[in-house]
Amino acid sequence: MALSIDRRKRKRVPVHWPVQFLGQAGTQQAEATTENLSSEGFYCISRKPFKLGERLECEIALPAESVGSSEATIRIQCHVTVKRVEHLTRGFGLGCHIEDYALATGS
Repeated sequence: MALSIDRRKRKRVPVHWPVQFLGQAGTQQAEATTENLSSEGFYCISRKPFKLGERLECEIALPAESVGSSEATIRIQCHVTVKRVEHLTRGFGLGCHIEDYALATGS
């Protein structure tokens, strides 16, 4: 019997938060929704495919009340590397490794 080995180092939390992938000069390139998130990365579903190894800038919007903030939204601005691309019936599954991030508040 084959064993299923999970290679992930960090616990994943199932959350469905909007992600905006940004292009040159901060213009929106694509939208996605997270399926899960950890301290090192996230998996999301996008209508647009990206290339394996591609480095991207993105912004994850999370409801501020989920972390006890009085702001409407907290944005996590990230630099990510695409580590996995899966073709799905509803789009493309992207496994992204977070290289760097910063938090921002407000709308």
